[in-house]
Amino acid sequence: MERVKITAKGQITLPKSLRDKLGVREGDYLEASLRGNELVFRHLPRKTGKDLLTDYCRSHSTARIGLDEARNILARLPFPLSERVRTLREQE
Repeated sequence: MERVKITAKGQITLPKSLRDKLGVREGDYLEASLRGNELVFRHLPRKTGKDLLTDYCRSHSTARIGLDEARNILARLPFPLSERVRTLREQE
């Protein structure tokens, strides 16, 4: 059993042994839930930059387009998706 400390901002650091077992890396997301009085984390699958941007567009769009059309639009973007995804993650 690992022991962690909560900072003044409510943050915790996962011990390296747990990060390695879960395959968690910087930028990954964990889902947190309560099971009784236990805090449980679940590693969410990593999505590609295009998947993340598509999800973001879907959730912020007023008009609906098909997934194939969204992929065609994303393929023609004049900027690197990794930079846009990083910006979107920082804004969340």
